[in-house]
Amino acid sequence: MGAIWFPAGRLADCLHELVGYKAGIAASLRNLCDLLEGTRYPDIVLESEERMVRVRAEEYENLFFTLLERIGHTDTRHNGIFDLYDLLDQLKQKHGEQFVTTLTKIQTQSLFSRLDNVGPIDPFPIIEAARKKLGPQGGLAMMEIFDMHQRINELSPYTSERYVQWDDVIPLDGLYERPSNKANHGEFIDQRFIDYLAANVAQLYEMHWRRFEELIAEYFHRIGYKVELGPGQNDDGVDIRVWRPEENGQGVGQLHIVQCKRQRDKIEKVVVKGLYADVMHENAAWGVIVTTSSLAKGAKKTIEARGYPIQEVDGNKVAEWLTTLRTPGTGIVRRSSS
Repeated sequence: MGAIWFPAGRLADCLHELVGYKAGIAASLRNLCDLLEGTRYPDIVLESEERMVRVRAEEYENLFFTLLERIGHTDTRHNGIFDLYDLLDQLKQKHGEQFVTTLTKIQTQSLFSRLDNVGPIDPFPIIEAARKKLGPQGGLAMMEIFDMHQRINELSPYTSERYVQWDDVIPLDGLYERPSNKANHGEFIDQRFIDYLAANVAQLYEMHWRRFEELIAEYFHRIGYKVELGPGQNDDGVDIRVWRPEENGQGVGQLHIVQCKRQRDKIEKVVVKGLYADVMHENAAWGVIVTTSSLAKGAKKTIEARGYPIQEVDGNKVAEWLTTLRTPGTGIVRRSSS
C-alpha cells in the first residue's frame, strides 16, 4: 500500500488534528502516548518528534484506528476497507458466492450510471434494485454494505466525514481537574468524557472526584430523575439529591440521597452511618452509596443488621452505567503539554 514520510514533528501533529477533527478532545503528546500504551506506536511517535520517519500506509491507518478505539470513539478497533472485505466474506458464507457477485455488480452498475451527477449518493434505489433481484435478503445485504461504506468514510483518516460535527474541543486533562464550566454536550458532564471512560474504566480511579459526582448525576438525569448536584464544598456531606419520577409522569416522587465515593479502598461503616443520618435528617426514602470500589463487610453488615434504607452501587455497576451512557463520538486534537 506504499508508505508516508513524516518530517520531524508532523506525525503527532497529523494524528492530533485528524482524531480531533473526527471527535473533539484536546490532548497533549503525553496523553497521546498514554492512549497507545501497550503497542509499539508510542516509540514511533516519540521518535518522529526528533527526526523524519517513514510509516507504511496500512500501519498509519492501524495506528489511527487504535487511537479511535482507545479514546472510546469506537467500541472496537476498525480496519478500514478490510472491514468491508470481512462483511463480504460473511455474506458469501451465508448466501453463496453468486449472491455477493450479483450484489457487487448491481452496486457497480448503479454507481457508474450516475458518474456525471453531483451530490451525495441516494442508496435507496440501489437497495431496491438488490431487493428485486435477490429478494428481501438482497435488500438487507445491500443496506449492510452501504452502512459499512458510511462507517468507513466516517472513520477514515483520509475523509472529512465524521460521526458528530463537534463545534468545540475539550482537554482530556480536564477529566482530572475540577470543572469550571458547564458541560456543552451533557447536562452535568460532557459526553466525550463518558465515552472515554467507557473505554478506559480504570481511569475512574484517576478522574477528579467532582467529575465523578458529575458522572453519577448525569446517569440519574438520563434515566429520568430530577437531579440536584450539590456545590461540592460545604454541602453537609450530601453530594447529590435525586427525586424519582412519578409513575404517571406528573411531578416528582420520593427523595433519594446519593453519596459518591471515588476511591480504591473499601467503604467503611462510618460512611454508612453518616449517610443514614442524612437520610433521616432530610426525610428521604433511600440513601445510595455509589463507589468505584465496594462496601466493606462491616459496612454491609451494619446496613443489614440495622435495616438502614441504604443501597450500594459498586464499581462493576458504575462500569455498566458507563456502557449505558456511551455513544459514538470522542476524539483528541493536539494540545501543548502542561
